Amino acid sequence: MTMMRISLRPAVVVAAGVLVLAGCGSAIPSAGKSVVQADPAAVVAAAANADCVDGKSPVASLDPGTITTNPSSWRDTSTMAKVRKSGRLEVATSGDVRLWGARNPENGHLEGFDIDVLKRIAAAIGPDVKLDYKVVNYAGRLPALNDGSVQLVADQMTINCDRWFGGSSTNNQFINFSTAYYQAGQKILVRRDSKVEDVDGLTDDDKVCVTASSTNVANIEKKVAADQVVQVNDLGECLVKFQEGEVTAITGDDTVLAGFSAQDPYAKVVGTAFTEEPYGLGTAPNDVDFTRFVNYVLQDMRKDGTLAALTNKYMKGTGVLPAVPKAVYGRDLEKRE
Repeated sequence: MTMMRISLRPAVVVAAGVLVLAGCGSAIPSAGKSVVQADPAAVVAAAANADCVDGKSPVASLDPGTITTNPSSWRDTSTMAKVRKSGRLEVATSGDVRLWGARNPENGHLEGFDIDVLKRIAAAIGPDVKLDYKVVNYAGRLPALNDGSVQLVADQMTINCDRWFGGSSTNNQFINFSTAYYQAGQKILVRRDSKVEDVDGLTDDDKVCVTASSTNVANIEKKVAADQVVQVNDLGECLVKFQEGEVTAITGDDTVLAGFSAQDPYAKVVGTAFTEEPYGLGTAPNDVDFTRFVNYVLQDMRKDGTLAALTNKYMKGTGVLPAVPKAVYGRDLEKRE
């Protein structure tokens, strides 16, 4: 069964796997109390995978340099200048991931961690800038940036080398990433009466649902046999299969699974994270100025406590909360040539 995509207003299909939603920016929550944080040193070492082809960590991005939120620091041809003039920022996000990007059934608005980050970036470009939301599945995130459908993606997207430089897992498409703004990790969700306490407790009879084209696929196939893994296009389909008994577990980032467990009282997230999944905002592969601008805004959000406040607001009750990842710079894009 395929879960229907959500919409805030009647949706228009503009590309495979993409729906257009109308929306507008608004203020994000104030900083408030600091979150309970995991060891910051562990977060700084996020995504300690092998370095990329430029010799840099996957989480390294582009230093803001001289670009700030002051329009006088922007080139006239920059994305920021064009968006400020048009009053519209085209963004892609999920539409069915509770706590991160999902429709509020009472008012029809998209809400969540990623949505609040997008609102902050839009407001930094200009007070009158509105957000044009396009709901995409995981497989549609890189194509949406490469074909110009959107200017920014906020969709629980893990930063990795293939997405920076192209690889078989991305059909050789690549994008730019911001610095990491949240440190997630892959876990499993099972029925509340299940005896499984960790991913290593899954048996040969268990079927595990995962989203295709996500980094979660390769990770779970290191834990169970490939024929136990059920891949779907949209993560919402996993919850349907789980509730209908077609699979006994769902795997994904703990951020997503937290929303599922809140939605389904008969489900629970178990075990410790068996991967490190640093989330970054995606920008178009050649949009260097906009990537630097987004990094400047994220740095402001670290300094004023906003990212910590969002972590506390949306992820409280899911165990020890991660510290806000520190910014890492030094990416060398010339290695793409």
